[in-house]
Amino acid sequence: MTTYRIEFGKLGDSYPVPPITVDWDDPTEAARVVARHAVPFLKPVLQDLGHPEYADCFFRTSKDMTYGDFLHLDLVGGKNGAQFCPARLTVVETQS
Repeated sequence: MTTYRIEFGKLGDSYPVPPITVDWDDPTEAARVVARHAVPFLKPVLQDLGHPEYADCFFRTSKDMTYGDFLHLDLVGGKNGAQFCPARLTVVETQS
């Protein structure tokens, strides 16, 4: 099991999401934990930016687990996705 500290970047003119530490033994559940943590902080900023629909998003990571961001896909509208609020992932603990 690996535990990561996730530090979120800028959205608009602010850094609205506080850091979180997450066990990454189940990647799907870990991404859900990150989204449940972040979305309440993202919603008001996204509203102010004129994109409240982006709060219906998911968290994804790079293959090397050093970078993440949120992605909103408009499947019904057939539009390209919007990436926002980048995040840096740092290993804080590894157990075998």
